[in-house]
Amino acid sequence: MKSTKISISILSTLIAAAGCAAGGEDDLGEGDEQGAATQYVHITDFEGIDGGAWYDLARRLNHEFDQVCGDSFCEGEYTNIVPLTFTCSVSSIRGSVRDCTWTFAAADSGVDSATARIGVDAPRYECHVKPKTTAAKLLAALAGADEAITTTLPGLDVSLYDVVGECLEQPIGQTPLDVGYTVPPTYVSADSYYTSFPNQQKWRDAQAALVAGFDNICGDTFCGGDFGDLQAMKLECAITKSTGKVKRCAWVFSGSYTQISSTGMLVPTTGSWSCPITSIQGTLSQLITVLTAPGSTSAIDRPLPGTTSTAYDALLDCLP
Repeated sequence: MKSTKISISILSTLIAAAGCAAGGEDDLGEGDEQGAATQYVHITDFEGIDGGAWYDLARRLNHEFDQVCGDSFCEGEYTNIVPLTFTCSVSSIRGSVRDCTWTFAAADSGVDSATARIGVDAPRYECHVKPKTTAAKLLAALAGADEAITTTLPGLDVSLYDVVGECLEQPIGQTPLDVGYTVPPTYVSADSYYTSFPNQQKWRDAQAALVAGFDNICGDTFCGGDFGDLQAMKLECAITKSTGKVKRCAWVFSGSYTQISSTGMLVPTTGSWSCPITSIQGTLSQLITVLTAPGSTSAIDRPLPGTTSTAYDALLDCLP
């Protein structure tokens, strides 16, 4: 009898050892794959899901955020909060979700009324959440929901809307604009130069034309590197109050990319760039006319007033 017990014990040990060698990570439960042998990958690199479907979900989430931002998150200190990238790290074999991060950026700017210096404040947000589920189940739950951003996350009692709402109250990297104001001002922001709604709308249309031009070329140019989610955040111009002449402009961008630590936690890197545009020789009205005039040439590729340089040229030595 004693010999039989010893044999069973040895057999059990051998089976367990074989299971560890053959099964490894697959034998661990969801959310419990933190052993030394566990490896983590980006969810889009996990073979158990359709990467294209995940990218579609991420774009949908960004759109849903934009739809609700004006009536919720974007009513506070920053009105132009922009979603960058939503991604997750998962275990390489089972696809258990370890960490998810949704990155955001915002931008504010101001013009020194005495010197025309442009100050920029471009904070970032890194919103983490850890759904207790697998990559496939998370994708199915969010992609199949009527509204993904407000759907309760698997294994939790909160939605991405809840997580983001708390996260956006904690900006990272805020900096004072540090611009002075004098009365009367010598220089003003282009946003405040016009007082009539039609002219203000023309300036907004000009900015929108530049953003559309950037979005059209980004995938084949600036967005081909680490910062694949670069977003044009804000165009600020210092305008001479008495003449309407453009003294200088700065075009602000933000972007992010995410790496995975050895423990599976996501480590976002978010950058902001203020790209100077100093070659303009003309008035704000002339700048608007150039950017919004009909024609097949994109606004970003049009020579700016009084120069042969374009807004695209200004980005070449500025963006990563």
